[in-house]
Amino acid sequence: MIKIKHLCDAVEADDGRRLWVEPVGLTVDMREWCRIDALLPGIAPPGKLTEWLEKHRDGYEYFRGEYHNHLTHAALRPLLMELACDALTENITLVHQGDNPEENTGTALYEFLTELQPYCRTRKGKR
Repeated sequence: MIKIKHLCDAVEADDGRRLWVEPVGLTVDMREWCRIDALLPGIAPPGKLTEWLEKHRDGYEYFRGEYHNHLTHAALRPLLMELACDALTENITLVHQGDNPEENTGTALYEFLTELQPYCRTRKGKR
């Protein structure tokens, strides 16, 4: 299962792997405080696209489309597929910093990953 949480949301026992999905890094202290297991800057949207969304609060659909286009052509496609498939058998939490709980980097990445899941080959819980 994939969960989406804001950086300040409480850490829960069933969060599983907690992945930072923003283009900006975190200090060591913030990473420990938020219990981030991995930073994924290569999967994050380009910084300019994130900045654009911050200036255009009503532009989520454009942001989402551009971000999905970026992910479709990313060299990290195998990692995206692995994340999508892993989420069928384990909990993964996408941690974001967006102000809008419905329209943010985590939500857009969640949508992309769930669209990949039908292509996962699962047999007895394993790919």
